Amino acid sequence: MDTCQDLKDKELDQKLSMNEQELQPEIQKSDAVITEGSTWAAIWHLAWPLMGQMSVIALASFCDVYVAGKMGSDVQAAIGLCGQIWFLMMLITVALSVGTNALVSRYWGAKDLENTLKAGRQAMTFGFVFGGVSAAAGLLAAKPLLVFLGASPEVQRLGWEFISVDLLSQIPFTAVWVAHSIWRAKGNARVPMVNWILMALIVVSLDFALCIHPFHIGISGLGWSWVVAALFGVLINVVLLKRTELAECVNFKLMIKEGLSRDFMWRLLKIGIPACINDLVWIGSCCAFFLIFAQTKNPTACQASWAVGFRLEEIVSSLPLHALSMAVATIVGQNLGAKQPERAERAGWQVAWVGVGYTSLMAVFLFCMGGEIAKHMSSDPVVLKYVKDYLQIVGMCQPFVALWLVLFGAMQGAGYTMRPMWMSIICLLIIRLPLAYYLTKTFFYGPEDGPLGCWLSVAASAVVIGVLAIWSFKSGVWKTQKV
Repeated sequence: MDTCQDLKDKELDQKLSMNEQELQPEIQKSDAVITEGSTWAAIWHLAWPLMGQMSVIALASFCDVYVAGKMGSDVQAAIGLCGQIWFLMMLITVALSVGTNALVSRYWGAKDLENTLKAGRQAMTFGFVFGGVSAAAGLLAAKPLLVFLGASPEVQRLGWEFISVDLLSQIPFTAVWVAHSIWRAKGNARVPMVNWILMALIVVSLDFALCIHPFHIGISGLGWSWVVAALFGVLINVVLLKRTELAECVNFKLMIKEGLSRDFMWRLLKIGIPACINDLVWIGSCCAFFLIFAQTKNPTACQASWAVGFRLEEIVSSLPLHALSMAVATIVGQNLGAKQPERAERAGWQVAWVGVGYTSLMAVFLFCMGGEIAKHMSSDPVVLKYVKDYLQIVGMCQPFVALWLVLFGAMQGAGYTMRPMWMSIICLLIIRLPLAYYLTKTFFYGPEDGPLGCWLSVAASAVVIGVLAIWSFKSGVWKTQKV
């Protein structure tokens, strides 16, 4: 019996070896635009599909807030609070995604198909396992977190109604996130874009159908729309990956046979955990704002304005910046794998200045038009005032946010995540939160001020972290990072 199994294993190894030889021309062809020729061509090759992807994610996100606004400020506040909890549960997914992109892009750039497949397959295995763990942890923690974050009894009730459904999407979404990292790492950002377009169409359609007409099932409908979209997304990714040279990444028999490799888990998480902590710090600082909001004269309006303002900023600025960040991560990873660190650095600066130019335009747009846009997302005049303050103050610091997100993304693509983690801790916890509390309690405590102190602290900390990102990337130490 052991002999039969050994023969099967030997045949499988021979098949993989033959496939690797046959696919070398394909690897070289796919790599050409990213590791050869104009870096601007490489940036465009990855950036436009990622910008399209982020635009449709923004549309789905906007639809959630829009539909929630039709159901009242309490629903919007619940969506804002639960969004932070959902992101908290997605942290291990972030770690896997960053680690997957760094490892797979480095191996793909080095034309090492065997390790590319192993890294991708292990990442998918961890994705399914950790998705289940994060969903279970979220269900256990959601109610205490809603109380801890200062939600009113009605917002707590609505929040649980939503999050108890929405967390079910964690398992498929983790797999989708990892699969998209694999696609991007090999230089294909078009498949994730198309997949997200289809998923966004499902989310938007079901948001309206389940919450407004014809079913009227309330806030839980927003959660069910994401569950259905995530299940569809993981199915499409598996089917499409099966048709490529990376089919073995989603070979479920091999995934079960290999199990969870301690070595690959360590390598993925060694890169990903600092990035995970980086996002945890960001989410923690956002959640802490809700505690500060509870100290104001109108906490529910502050919570609702945060949900609206944050989503608007996300739509017009943050999501496009994340697209640029993911694009430069792949370019850096592949070029370091191809032993071209100077090309990797040049691309990093180029993408950063593209981000600065784009966000400078968005800063003017948010300052001038933010109030008008907010009118379509809430009917509460207090909420509208707070949102306008947010967009005008936070909007003006967007060029520094661009430097922060893009240059951090470039360093993550190199697998260099420890120093960015510490910079996030300093800026988002040590600077941002004490400053927000001090300004709110000392200078901006009136009902007309609301969360103004928080908005000013967001802007100040973004400027500091943007400057630190320039310093760290310019040092060049990330180019020597081993994965």
